[in-house]
Amino acid sequence: MIILLLIFLIAFFIGASLASFAGCVAWRFANNVPQTIPRSFCENCRHALCFWQLIPVVGYLLQGGRCAFCKHKIPVHETLIEIVFGLFCGKIFLLHPDSPNLLTLFLSAWLLFLAWTDALKFCVPAASLYGGGAVLLLCRIDALAQRNAIDWCFFLLLFCLMRIFEQKQMFGAADTFVCLILSVLFGIQNFCFLLFLSCCLIILHYAFFHQKMLPFIPFILCSYLFFGCFFPQVINV
Repeated sequence: MIILLLIFLIAFFIGASLASFAGCVAWRFANNVPQTIPRSFCENCRHALCFWQLIPVVGYLLQGGRCAFCKHKIPVHETLIEIVFGLFCGKIFLLHPDSPNLLTLFLSAWLLFLAWTDALKFCVPAASLYGGGAVLLLCRIDALAQRNAIDWCFFLLLFCLMRIFEQKQMFGAADTFVCLILSVLFGIQNFCFLLFLSCCLIILHYAFFHQKMLPFIPFILCSYLFFGCFFPQVINV
């Protein structure tokens, strides 16, 4: 039990760190701030952060939810995302402590970064989008070889439908690409489950907030995390 707890804590910290890093890179991308310089700073007072303030979750708790310099309130949703992603990664490592699925971890980080940038700016970096997708397909080239004619017809139909939605400005090109990658990785049936839940979440969001312009990738990420926590066989890559 002690070993499993230690594995979970290490995996939690890795997941929370990935979420923190994805949030930082996404914010810099959305606000046209260079990714390398300056060092991490408070978004309100621009004061450089100390190392302990950068520790995922812990840094937020030690500061009492406010910047230690200007006392500006730190957005709590960032810490919640770190916690959720940390728990998600902890479960991935607990399922296979001897050989955790690193491809699933990479896919999760890729979706998280795309979802965050999509939510902030309604667009994603092309290099991250296509580069990450290419890595995933190359790592699962065997999955492509196993697809039959029906699968390829479905992929073609999905692509055509989403292209139509793009022309009607209901989807973006990044949404189409992400959906195609996930359909190839998960298979037709599992992807349909993922897409159905994503659409249900969008409908619920619209019913409560009446927001017409919505980024789609964050809802895909939420569905992905849901299935990963409760039905991991759906997102098994």
